[in-house]
Amino acid sequence: MLSFDQKIFQLLDKIIEYTGANNNLKSNLEKGLSFTEMEKMLENFPYQIPEEIEQLYHWHNGINYYCELELFHYHTFLPLENALAIRQDWLKLNQEQYLIYPPELLPIFAFEGEYYAVECSFEKEKTGKIWFIYHENLCVYNSLESMLTSILECYQTHGYKIVNIAGDFETEINEQKVAQIKLKYNSVRQEIYDQLINYNEFYVHP
Repeated sequence: MLSFDQKIFQLLDKIIEYTGANNNLKSNLEKGLSFTEMEKMLENFPYQIPEEIEQLYHWHNGINYYCELELFHYHTFLPLENALAIRQDWLKLNQEQYLIYPPELLPIFAFEGEYYAVECSFEKEKTGKIWFIYHENLCVYNSLESMLTSILECYQTHGYKIVNIAGDFETEINEQKVAQIKLKYNSVRQEIYDQLINYNEFYVHP
C-alpha cells in the first residue's frame, strides 16, 4: 500500500502524463521545496498548512510563474511565494465588516482571477477542504487527494479528452461525466450536483 505522500506524488505524476504529453510542462515545473524551506516561507503565515499541501510543494514548487501551461484542465499551479502574495492581496481587499476572502484560505491553483484554495487551520491537519474562489466562495473538494483522484479519473475515462485541433491541443469535456466523477470522490459537492440536476445542466468546473 502506498504511503500518504507517495499517493499524492503518484496522482500528480499520472495527471501530467496527460497534461504534459504535448508540451514542455514538465520542464517548467519548479524544483520542490524542502520542509525547512517551507517552514521559512511560512513563518509569518498564522495557520498550519495541511500535510497534503506540504507534500504538493515538496513535489514541485509550482509552475514557472511566467509560463501559461496548466497543471490540469483550466488551472495552473502557483509557486508557494506567489500563493502567499496573492493571499496578502486578498487580505487588503477585506473590509472590517465584510469578509470577502476568509483568511484561512491559501490559493494553490489559479486561472485569470479564479482560484482553488486550501482551507488551513491553527492545528496541523492531514488534509484540508478545497474551495473555489471566484465572485463567491464554494467548498468543492473534500481534500487535495480527492480532488486529484477525481481529476485523474476524468482524464482516464475521457471526461477530459485532450485533442489536436489544427495543431493546437485543447480539452474536450464530457460535462455530465466530469460532474459525476467529482461527486463520487467529494461529498461536499452534493448540493452543487443537486442544483445542476434540477436545472438539467452541467458545467466543467469548479
